[in-house]
Amino acid sequence: MIAILKSLNFEPQAIEQPLNMEIPESKIMLAVYLASPEVENDRRALNVKHGMRRARKEGRYMGVAPIGYDNKTRENGSKYIAPNPAEAPFMLWIFQTIADGVFAPDQVRKLAYEKGFQIPRMTFYRDIRNPVYCGKIVVKGYKEEEEQWVQGLHEAIISESLFYQVQDILNGRKIVLRAQAVKVHEALPLQGLLQCAMCDKQLTGSGSKGRSGYYYYYHAQPNYGCGCRYKADHINDAIAEELGKFAPRPGMAELYHAVIMNIYQTEFISHQENKQI
Repeated sequence: MIAILKSLNFEPQAIEQPLNMEIPESKIMLAVYLASPEVENDRRALNVKHGMRRARKEGRYMGVAPIGYDNKTRENGSKYIAPNPAEAPFMLWIFQTIADGVFAPDQVRKLAYEKGFQIPRMTFYRDIRNPVYCGKIVVKGYKEEEEQWVQGLHEAIISESLFYQVQDILNGRKIVLRAQAVKVHEALPLQGLLQCAMCDKQLTGSGSKGRSGYYYYYHAQPNYGCGCRYKADHINDAIAEELGKFAPRPGMAELYHAVIMNIYQTEFISHQENKQI
């Protein structure tokens, strides 16, 4: 490198200790002078890294506080994080709503946005996996040491059990059955419920405009290649006629209702008792 610099009419020098580069041995001293600041910077960075790691092991949160917390400083100069009075309730609500399993996580984020709590999508998914909200500090693995979670010195916003419920849902370990909202056209009530007799695939439905109005059909997708197509009103009438054969005899409807209510009340009471235990 020194030879290249010389070929470009540049001569490397140590500012504090100018050297005569005509003497070959001066290159040794120049190397020492150039390497010393880098060694010092590396040592300082290593000390900072070890100091931050030690602080995490003691349960202190390092860095900018996540959403729901504020960075605080005590009178003695020590720093800590504390729940933000405005944001913390929203984070608690987010975790509780995800754990309920009624809405998907991204739907919960959008509901929070409608409530006035704006949080970017990437930040949202990062934060709902952050154990800091249940009072834990992550100490990442280093050399022979494995990653560990230690009890933090800050106040938790949610319980550990709630945090792990959410993680089970995010990781797919807990199956959540959600009711899917489906828009059904009144002329196509069986859309998505019929199976093609030719290709065994699900039939869809659509309408086409004619001279006297719209005509609706249940049909296979064009890429299926079977060309299956039925008039919707014919299928609807046939299904309604078939279902009419299963109408209960007079007096049986009340009996069915009484049996169902009895089973429901028995299971509901049993569930409530188990919940209290």
